[in-house]
Amino acid sequence: MMNLADLMEHCNMHDLTCERIFVHCSLCMNELADDAIRVVKRLLDKSAIRSCRIPLVIDFDRMTDVDYWLKSKIFSVPRQPLIEPLKQKIVTLVNMLQELQIKILQVDVDYAEKVFKRMAARLEKSTHTLDYELWRIRHPHPTIKQLIQQQVQLTADMLIKGVLYYDEDPKGDEIAAVKLELVKKDIKHGQELPGNFVEECAKLKRYSYWKDERMFMIDYQQIYTYLFSYCFEKFTKEQRIALYEYDVQLKMIHEDIINLKAEQKDLEKQTSHAKTPDEELFKFIHPTISDEDGVAIHNEVKRLVKRQSVQVICEYLQQMARDKKILLPHNPSSVYAELVRLGMSTGTGFSEKHFSNHYLSK
Repeated sequence: MMNLADLMEHCNMHDLTCERIFVHCSLCMNELADDAIRVVKRLLDKSAIRSCRIPLVIDFDRMTDVDYWLKSKIFSVPRQPLIEPLKQKIVTLVNMLQELQIKILQVDVDYAEKVFKRMAARLEKSTHTLDYELWRIRHPHPTIKQLIQQQVQLTADMLIKGVLYYDEDPKGDEIAAVKLELVKKDIKHGQELPGNFVEECAKLKRYSYWKDERMFMIDYQQIYTYLFSYCFEKFTKEQRIALYEYDVQLKMIHEDIINLKAEQKDLEKQTSHAKTPDEELFKFIHPTISDEDGVAIHNEVKRLVKRQSVQVICEYLQQMARDKKILLPHNPSSVYAELVRLGMSTGTGFSEKHFSNHYLSK
């Protein structure tokens, strides 16, 4: 395909009124057009496209424009017997490319991600240490907030490099949805932002989302469509590397967030075990209850006796007994003494006799 386009551009630079040059260009373009049609036909006949090379080297916006081809000088030469067959081949090729374009865009998310990763793997990675690797050395114990800020910082740096420069200009509502003050809050203080930064942020929102309000995610289906539709070959080497390194670093941060969340859960478990009160636990906790749940029941009973009336306390204790959280004795005196130890009042309405009457009535 690219060979055919290159040959056409090459022929445009020559004097096609010369019979020898015209015939040579005509024959070569006919041959390459036949080859291109065969290649595209094979791709259309496949059940699914499984090559990332095709969409990333063909400028479909240009190649599916029949005028792009027919404006070539060769079609202005009045030699219909030679030109008409070539013209028909070009029209056929353009129609087939339009079908191929639709087919390539209709891929599932998993395959779109594989395409992006395969493309990224072929890029020449820069030799310098990744920014996040350096930051991680300086911050061996990052917090979730710091990791969120790093995602914003790396994203801002990527946008400044112009990775989304070729995308369509954002609409007014897309611009309005950008919260620049929130971005500035999480990037380096005083960092200079280009005049089109808000527009670039608006473009990025088309291809990204926050997962669990912590991890900034790229929608691979959408970014694949952008790379496909807006000519990946236009990227500079620096922009290609910036996109690759951004993807790599984002995944490194996500891994750190996941690991940190796991560590926090373990710490919470350890802390909950360590939160055993200094005082003795409620004496009547059911023997089947774990130590961790026992602490929770102890605190539940403490809250109960400090906030409720004797009647409610007795009803609640009986329900806890039915739920097998506690094991109540028949003697109300021992229960009364235990509840007083945990903070129940002994004043008006909380005498042992009053408590015993409600306790034995349940």
